[in-house]
Amino acid sequence: MNTQRRNLIKLLLISSSGLIGCNAHVNSNLKKNNLDHPQKLLEAYQRLSGSFDDRLIIWWMSGIRYGVIGARSKPLFGMQVGMFHRFYQQPDGSFKIAFFELTYYQDLSTGKLLREYKNPYTGKTNSVRHVRLGPEIRELNTSGLMVEKNDFIPEYRSSMGPPVINGDRLWIPTSVEAKIKFPKPSAPEIFLNIYTTVQGSLSEAQNPNNISADCTFEFHNILKWEPWMQMGDHPGHMMSTASGRKLEAINDLPDIYREMANQVHPKYIRDPIATLNKLSKKLSN
Repeated sequence: MNTQRRNLIKLLLISSSGLIGCNAHVNSNLKKNNLDHPQKLLEAYQRLSGSFDDRLIIWWMSGIRYGVIGARSKPLFGMQVGMFHRFYQQPDGSFKIAFFELTYYQDLSTGKLLREYKNPYTGKTNSVRHVRLGPEIRELNTSGLMVEKNDFIPEYRSSMGPPVINGDRLWIPTSVEAKIKFPKPSAPEIFLNIYTTVQGSLSEAQNPNNISADCTFEFHNILKWEPWMQMGDHPGHMMSTASGRKLEAINDLPDIYREMANQVHPKYIRDPIATLNKLSKKLSN
């Protein structure tokens, strides 16, 4: 065996032992804080991301959507994201959620709401469609975010954890990966790949006296071209990155978000609790 091979093997052995030691430390840390227990992890996640009562919880995030072709990314437009929730704990410890989302695309240079978009890939000008999802009911349990069985969703996977701890800081990652196929023949298949990490205080997240704890978010997703971009069979896809925080009142949302929502979805932003109330009545019985 020559010297170069011996050195390579030695390096691999050192690296492997280091990883094993690192994993042992991580597992010990989780066990020490009871976050190796799925229900304890769910409760910590719920305090950070939501609440243990039915108050309005808003996930606000700001970010950028990119086009990706051949591993090269191009920033296309900004995103202002608002997700509106009310949570209801169930007897088995899981949560039912009344939910809707309002997301708006904005010009990268001016920050203004996009109505028309000059598509850099096709050279055409597209009419922009902003996002409204829901209102709908979702479920949160130890496996992550669940949806009711639906023939339009032939594939669905979700996960929660493993968490990361550093001092009193706690990070909990979640993911949703799904395929959506509507019955209309001309409707495109939609693939969702969503990855969100919540971050907050470990002690606050584990304090049973806390109904809700402060939290920030990091969001990433991968998806097909937006249908309104009329990309046809153009190669590539899109991805997004965004950051934000948990809020509990409409007035806590940034002015720019409220201005966009009032232009596009005034009924929904005027009183989100009223919008969610029909679903909430089902979940609180």
